[in-house]
Amino acid sequence: MRKSAKSETTAVDGRPAPGGRAPRRAGLDPDVITRAAVELVDSEGAAALTTTNLARRLGVTQPALYAHVANLAAVQRAVGLYGMRQMSEELRASVMGKSGAEALRALAETYRDYVRAYPDRFLLQVTAPPSPEYHQEGERAAEAVRAVLRSFGIDEDEVRLAHQFFRSTVHGFAAMELHAGAARESADAVPGATAGADAGFEYFLEQFTRMLRRDGR
Repeated sequence: MRKSAKSETTAVDGRPAPGGRAPRRAGLDPDVITRAAVELVDSEGAAALTTTNLARRLGVTQPALYAHVANLAAVQRAVGLYGMRQMSEELRASVMGKSGAEALRALAETYRDYVRAYPDRFLLQVTAPPSPEYHQEGERAAEAVRAVLRSFGIDEDEVRLAHQFFRSTVHGFAAMELHAGAARESADAVPGATAGADAGFEYFLEQFTRMLRRDGR
């Protein structure tokens, strides 16, 4: 027996789309939609991610897009997952074959470089409603950080606390630079802000590494 249009239509977030929508367009699937949404965010900013702009970029009508997408929040969630997956992969790759201070610096610089390269994608990563897959990717990245911290020879309680400190500080630097980047495009720009952030970042890494080392060097 032939399936109904409703049962054949699946949205980006994996839930069936409501009936009455346009039939699914050949060649349009969740991966294609997500890649287009990521490209839109990277090129035009997070605020530009609307279903109208996304449909235009894909060369389809909004009804055709909604045959595959539950709503804008589902698209934002998919972009957030895409970004978290890429960040997680880059963080884990950055510490391959490294340990101690070298690995710690690699993690911090990779995180910072990612946010600098994809500021609007990162904004959606931290604001879009997370999915279980998002949390899984985040945990894979977190375990890479914890493995590096363990290489300093600290116990598990210290690993947990040091991880919280490291994550909140590096994330704080990234958020500060996002704000500074926005300010540079307005009258609120602060002279020397980038140099100050670089110096602060280096100071944090040096002091945090010294704290983790038992010899204090």
